[in-house]
Amino acid sequence: MRVLTEVGSMIRAAENAANPQVLQLDATEPARPKIPGRFSAPMKFTTFDTGYNQTGNGFFAQDKDQQAMRVETMRPSVGLGDLLINATDLVVQNKSYVMTGGEHPICRVLPFFGQQRFTDFFSWASNPQLSAYRGQRLVAGRPCTIWALRLKGSHISLCSEGNNPVELNVTLPRNNSGGDVYNFTYHFGTLSTGSHEVPEYLFQKHQICDSVAPACENGRGVAPVPLDAYIFHPGMSHADYNIEDQNVADLPGDALFICTMRLYQEGRLDHNYTLISRYSLEVSPAFGQYAACNGYPNTKPPGPHCFGGDDRLVGREGSFSAGDGEGRCVRENHVGFWYGLPKKGRCPAGEAPGKDAWSSGCTWSLKKRVKTIRQDCLLKDQDYLKYCKADVLEKKGFTRSIKALEAAFASEDPSMGGCADIGGPNTDERLAAVIV
Repeated sequence: MRVLTEVGSMIRAAENAANPQVLQLDATEPARPKIPGRFSAPMKFTTFDTGYNQTGNGFFAQDKDQQAMRVETMRPSVGLGDLLINATDLVVQNKSYVMTGGEHPICRVLPFFGQQRFTDFFSWASNPQLSAYRGQRLVAGRPCTIWALRLKGSHISLCSEGNNPVELNVTLPRNNSGGDVYNFTYHFGTLSTGSHEVPEYLFQKHQICDSVAPACENGRGVAPVPLDAYIFHPGMSHADYNIEDQNVADLPGDALFICTMRLYQEGRLDHNYTLISRYSLEVSPAFGQYAACNGYPNTKPPGPHCFGGDDRLVGREGSFSAGDGEGRCVRENHVGFWYGLPKKGRCPAGEAPGKDAWSSGCTWSLKKRVKTIRQDCLLKDQDYLKYCKADVLEKKGFTRSIKALEAAFASEDPSMGGCADIGGPNTDERLAAVIV
């Protein structure tokens, strides 16, 4: 969704900056394309939008008059090619929805990706004030004409065959301050056009978007279970150790998160993360819909803020929403799990979740902080990214990375892969008030 938002912002910026004066056009330029207002098409995509290079199949549809757009992608999970991530982004006027989870989809509204509003990705190419002719090329054997958006610093181009889009190519900065860039490309197949060929349901909000997913049935009536939780976080104050309304992970899940954050997403989603902590928790296994949480009291903007999940149940998903139903209720997977710890679900000191936590009461309790290490010890002293790169390239899971993270917390002996415990606020249940 962040990609769609930023592309729309760039196109609107070009429209606002357009010079109303008549342009002197080259007489040899071909006719500009007029892409159908309502069309759908299968597509193949290549993207770096999540921080690592992915390719896969997808589907695109839009209706300019209804101000609606739908983008579906099916991509392999990072480091594990046979586990697919199915994602659908739907924009209807000024509202947007993100659906993941395959056959058992989960729907979220994620406002931290910025203002959501529909923008026609193609009509600018028909306007000489907005598009510049850039020649011809072949895309998958199809000859097409290249049109570039007239906006300083932007890199958006459309290659069209007559009035049919063949390729949309976009390069975006990784963060609002510029710096490194990343690219995505859509290659469109045969178009279907008009209301008879493009069904209306493609542009309608799914009913699952009106509520969060229910508690996992296999966790109802079940006693709480221990959770060995890890979290990558800032260390600017004691408040940064508070895990209420934050996302944590099991060992495999955090190994994957740290790898992707430091290999590919540097500067995009970071909140001055410098520490990695391990906590001992008890959680109700009646997991709810995972909420994406961002921010700490000293970050910009300050947080935390959680969106798209249950505000009482412990949220759970396979890392990067991998698996059918995001893997929320399965016992295990190959990429680990991410968890959301809602403030409303935290148990008072000395209490633990009950078997009926799925319907009422608290859902998680903090036992203690086990250990906190500096990221530099893991990333630099223990050369963690070397293991990450090897795992990503092999595409058979994160075995090396998991072992390296486990070793960092198992010992303080550098020769054994260990890292020193730098300490932190006392998070024993009896002294929980210290950090809340």
